[in-house]
Amino acid sequence: MIRVLKKRLRFRLLRQGGFLLAILSASCLLQGCWDEVDLQDVSYVSAIGVDYREGSFIIYAQMIKFSKVAKTDSPQPDPSPVWIGTGKGDTVMLAMQNLTRGGQAQMNIEHLKTLVIQERATSKMNEILDGMNRQRTSRYTVWVFGTKGPIEEVFTTDSFFDQSPLNSIAYTPLPHEEQYSFIRPREMQLAVQSLKEPAMTTTLPVLEVSEAIWKHGSKPLKTQTISGIFVFKELEYKKYMPEGLVKGLRWVDPHFDNFMLRAESVNGKATVAIRSASKKLKATFKEGQPQFAMTVRLEGDVTELAGNMKMGEIEGIIAAQVKQEIESTYKKGLENELDLYELGHHLYRYHLAKWRLLDAKGNWLPREDQLKVKVTYNLRHSGKFELSGENK
Repeated sequence: MIRVLKKRLRFRLLRQGGFLLAILSASCLLQGCWDEVDLQDVSYVSAIGVDYREGSFIIYAQMIKFSKVAKTDSPQPDPSPVWIGTGKGDTVMLAMQNLTRGGQAQMNIEHLKTLVIQERATSKMNEILDGMNRQRTSRYTVWVFGTKGPIEEVFTTDSFFDQSPLNSIAYTPLPHEEQYSFIRPREMQLAVQSLKEPAMTTTLPVLEVSEAIWKHGSKPLKTQTISGIFVFKELEYKKYMPEGLVKGLRWVDPHFDNFMLRAESVNGKATVAIRSASKKLKATFKEGQPQFAMTVRLEGDVTELAGNMKMGEIEGIIAAQVKQEIESTYKKGLENELDLYELGHHLYRYHLAKWRLLDAKGNWLPREDQLKVKVTYNLRHSGKFELSGENK
């Protein structure tokens, strides 16, 4: 009996010892606070600008005061909530390293939100993408913009009501795009995919600084606007095109949200809001040459009316106006050897064998007569008031 009790006691001690050993082993795997970093010891960069002059990369880093990042009920005036650093080097990362020479804390880009590329640096796009994305801390949700002016001006624009600089087009572009649709900005992951896709035309929105739109009292405010696009054929930069020459791009954007147009005739004038736009593209072949049919369907409503215009009349005028903008943009693109509607990429994706024949010599472009455009506009309602002559 005593022998049995000793065996049970020994087994219990061994089991308890095994549990203790397992707990000690697991505790060795737990992470402690050995790598804890205080906020005051880190400089968090929220935006980076890249320029290229005289054979060197110039990096601009923007940092924002923490109190301006956090949301508060009553923002306090702050004459200088933004800090900008400048570094220069033979490569992107060497310029970043040069930037840290004058820093008072460890520079961190894990919370980077925006990348702005000066037009002079667009020829180095592949090196910029490699430098920004090769390291572990890179984020593929960064917004990518271009600019023709000084990057420091883009990084020092004013904000309304003493709000955070994060409330700007560079940091939060989608609210602006929902009110005034033109060209949706690309996140880094989509920009990389597009720039490295065969036969792809990539467009990046271009930021500029304007003092002609808003004032604070009698003082002009420096605000950000989208002035046009930088156009790339794969990774090769082609040209800057202002918005006025490429208005048709907004109607084929799959993320279109809102834009207003004016319809005018002998019967009166109307302002209509276009709330949705959808595009379909189809290619057929005749004697080995492609013919493209683009169908664009629009929907919206009347926001202003003067006169006695009927629904059918308004719809026809708007459809004709949008069709003209799409065709004009297409022609302007061809004049500059640009395939703005990505017809070549459509062939690459859906008619690969035929695209290879057409692009055998490289840089295939469609002809002006190879695209036929059809636009329809559906007027959903006329607002609070009935439209005179609701019958079409």
